Amino acid sequence: MDETEFAVPTRPTRVALGVMSCVVAGALLAGCSDDAEPVVPSSSVARTSPPAASTPPTSSATTSASTSASTSASASPTARVPSVAEVFRATRTAALAAQSGHAVGTMTREGKRLRIDVEGVANGSNQTVFITTPDGGTAEVLTVGDAHWIGGDQAYWAEATGDAKAAPALVGRYAPITESDATELGSFALRTILTDIFSVPELTLLESNTGSARETTVGGRAAYVLGQASGPRLWVAADGSGALLRAVGPKSQPSDLTFSDWDRAKTFTGPPPASLLEN
Repeated sequence: MDETEFAVPTRPTRVALGVMSCVVAGALLAGCSDDAEPVVPSSSVARTSPPAASTPPTSSATTSASTSASTSASASPTARVPSVAEVFRATRTAALAAQSGHAVGTMTREGKRLRIDVEGVANGSNQTVFITTPDGGTAEVLTVGDAHWIGGDQAYWAEATGDAKAAPALVGRYAPITESDATELGSFALRTILTDIFSVPELTLLESNTGSARETTVGGRAAYVLGQASGPRLWVAADGSGALLRAVGPKSQPSDLTFSDWDRAKTFTGPPPASLLEN
């Protein structure tokens, strides 16, 4: 299709902005994991003891060694499970100090359940954000320094331009947008999302919870889960790193995000010149 046959808006239409902005203020939280207690393997089948007559006599040295080993084993301390407050403080510190990361999951805004995928620098100065709407359209906002671009799949462009026939030719293309447009689309900086998470009232109460953290797994990784099943929860790696693995929001604002690539997120560059749509 000749690109001169249709007009590309110099900035996203109000419909496009509406699709993007509907996820901003209520975007809290963060994936798939297990919330069940670890499965304890069943004990081994007891072996049948050999006849007494065939049992060799036990020397005093053997008995002494066995007793010593038994005493040593029973005296070995078991790993202490940290308190909820300790785990909460550790993950809050680690998450807010991270320089970059990756968050994927769902959130609700104005009654719509949306999917979001954010990766990049924690302050949002170098990142890409994908937002998928209920009808399946996915928009992308790319930020590199002070520059911002918007792109998307066919469904997104059909909605943004109002021209379903023109949409296929726009897939893979990016339209420059201003900083104010990017702000209108919503702030999806990783640190902003995390700050909102750790500000949820039900979660801030965890800082004074001295009870032991509950052990579980996330994708096969040992973790602690904080919070109650009926409310917002956090899953934190149990390896001492304090890495936040997952966060679920309150029922009043359903959201579920998983986190990864802490301090290892990709670095992005602007779109190739050939993919840019002229104003």
